[in-house]
Amino acid sequence: MERTLQVINLDIQGMTCAGCVSSVEKALGNVNGVDSAEVNFALNRASVHFNPEFANSSQLVSAVEAAGFSARRLKENDNLAQHSEQSEEEYLKLRGRMKFALGFSVPLVLLAMAPMLEVSLPALIAPETEPLNYGMIQLILALPVLWAGRDFYTKGFAAFFCRSPNMDTLIAMGTSAAVGFSIWNLSGMSQNMEGLYFETAGVIISLILLGKSLESKSRTRASEAINSLLKLRPKEAILVHNGKESSISIDLVHSGDILKIRPGSIIPVDGVIVEGSSYVDESMLTGEAVPVKKTIGTEVTGGTLNTNGVLDIRVKRVGAQTTLSGIIHMVENAQLAKAPVSRVADKVAGVFVPIVLIIAAVSGILWWVSGAEANEILSYTIAVLVIACPCALGLATPIAILVGTGIGARNGVLFRSAVALEAAHDLDTLFMDKTGTLTEGSPKVTKLLTMEGFEKEFLLLYAASTEQGSEHPLGRAVVEEAEKYNFESTEISGFEAKSGFGVKAKVNGSTVITGNQSLMQAENINFDIPPETAKQIPIGSTSVFVGIEGKLAGVICLEDQARPESIQAVGKIREMGLEVVMLTGDQQTSADAVAQKTGITKLHSAVIPEEKSKIIKDYQQKGCRVGMIGDGINDAPALAQAEVGISMGSGTDVALETSDVVLMKNDLRHVVVALLLSRATLRNIRQNLFWAFGYNVIGIPVAAGLLVPLGGPALHPMLAATAMALSSVSVVLNSLRLRKFSVSQGPQ
Repeated sequence: MERTLQVINLDIQGMTCAGCVSSVEKALGNVNGVDSAEVNFALNRASVHFNPEFANSSQLVSAVEAAGFSARRLKENDNLAQHSEQSEEEYLKLRGRMKFALGFSVPLVLLAMAPMLEVSLPALIAPETEPLNYGMIQLILALPVLWAGRDFYTKGFAAFFCRSPNMDTLIAMGTSAAVGFSIWNLSGMSQNMEGLYFETAGVIISLILLGKSLESKSRTRASEAINSLLKLRPKEAILVHNGKESSISIDLVHSGDILKIRPGSIIPVDGVIVEGSSYVDESMLTGEAVPVKKTIGTEVTGGTLNTNGVLDIRVKRVGAQTTLSGIIHMVENAQLAKAPVSRVADKVAGVFVPIVLIIAAVSGILWWVSGAEANEILSYTIAVLVIACPCALGLATPIAILVGTGIGARNGVLFRSAVALEAAHDLDTLFMDKTGTLTEGSPKVTKLLTMEGFEKEFLLLYAASTEQGSEHPLGRAVVEEAEKYNFESTEISGFEAKSGFGVKAKVNGSTVITGNQSLMQAENINFDIPPETAKQIPIGSTSVFVGIEGKLAGVICLEDQARPESIQAVGKIREMGLEVVMLTGDQQTSADAVAQKTGITKLHSAVIPEEKSKIIKDYQQKGCRVGMIGDGINDAPALAQAEVGISMGSGTDVALETSDVVLMKNDLRHVVVALLLSRATLRNIRQNLFWAFGYNVIGIPVAAGLLVPLGGPALHPMLAATAMALSSVSVVLNSLRLRKFSVSQGPQ
């Protein structure tokens, strides 16, 4: 029996670096029944897949707490809005502590530097006359700074004793060594005050608190895109009941209610217009700046802006079922997930801090063996401990993903996961469905051709009867054409849908088959079309054949115009180096016509759904990285087979569920946006990782004094603290550059 896994999300507090991420993931992974655990450092979230027969949420929380962190299970209504509030509170707390620390560390530094600057101090505290008082004043000024940075010590040493040392451990050990050495020298009442490092500890704590506050502020800015989506949820709505209007909480709105939407108001839920007309701004959901006209019978989406007219809408979906909620949920899942590129950083982070501790110890021993003075040995050791920064490694990927997916959502491109965002970067082949993707998706009947013994109205009536309720654009077009002849629905029986071929049913007791040539042949219907009839079929049109009681009754010719934007999109995609291939179930002639108009040179026509996925698999076996764009049920297998499945916003639920990227607007130019955004995000991540690795590869040896024997400079612990504080900030700021991404021109 296959096990059923559950997923829960945890809010994790107390993480300070990528090493903490590794510790939490290890702690969760060790719980019996846990299949996988992913921790996002940027969002302080953990996603855990587990077997409920062996584990529960309490055990997972306990495991995290045993590792030295706090955890709580997130409820369904918890979202990144709460995270943003927490981030703002964290920033204010860090800023307060930083200001407090600076208030004492500045005079501490001035006092320590007075002898070097030849500044005369009062005799009572002058190092020449009262060295003990001079040292005690420094200790008194240092203690409040150490108190401001108390979390470094409580968390750092706790992590050390739990055998999962982290960044706090390095800071705690480095500053404790400086303070301890200073107190030792002070207790000896030495006349040589060079052995005091109180100001070093104070400045290190202050600078790191400064860096942490800047990092926290920048991380808050990284969530602005999804915060803007969350703000689209109004708290109240105007209910129309028995002709009276009343303002009620959005939580009290139910499906079927009638709501009044005034000009300038945000539409609170998904619904259908029952009265009025207006232009609706859907830019926050689709990225399209031009308002769309909405009239009676038209659906409207919650979160969009009613611009000029008064609307009455009937509520269809509320709460978590609305389109906006689905978008927010999809974006949150993408931001919480890990991209494959982050795995290298995670592996390094898992062993980073222990390696740094070893390097610091070895550095101190080597300088001691070389005959260096105690002050020098301490300086090199502290510098190594302080300069090391696994924070940058932990933030390199998630912050970029956070910004990238948020920008995508703001422009109508929804990535289901970080995996999809990364995979889109590597695509070299892009398959496209024809109907509804490259074309308008609303074909029109252009000609009815009947065989001998059949009339056009009769042919259309029977064909439309079989296509009732069809989601396929061709089926809908046949029904629409029949309605022009006052078509009345006829009861049918024995209905069978032949996916990729057509439909079969009994109409008024007669077996009617409507579909393509392959279906006619499979049903043994004589397919001999008179030459004079065949000549009347327009070149490039799509033919729907109708068989009645084993005989070919006629041909329904339809045409679907290529989208104007498809030509531009295909050209741009090819400029980006991708091969574009059409993959359609339509006949060769209609496929050729659309391919010629859109600039596509390679195509596969008259293929069934199973064949679509097989063709993609064949390309993959040749080493191609394949993306697939579609919108129908018949595209679902191909969407699932491709490395990246991309569905149009108007696509069927099946297509949307099997896709990795969803385009909220039926515009292929948004595929270009998705590809450019993926490339920009991955380029940003690689820049971050290069800096994070490079900083430590260069900084740690310099801090250890590797350049000193070669005549190079030594790195003072305070400079090491400055570099460490700025390293993670630089990674976050580089990720925020993604916010300058331009839909028309790519990243700036």
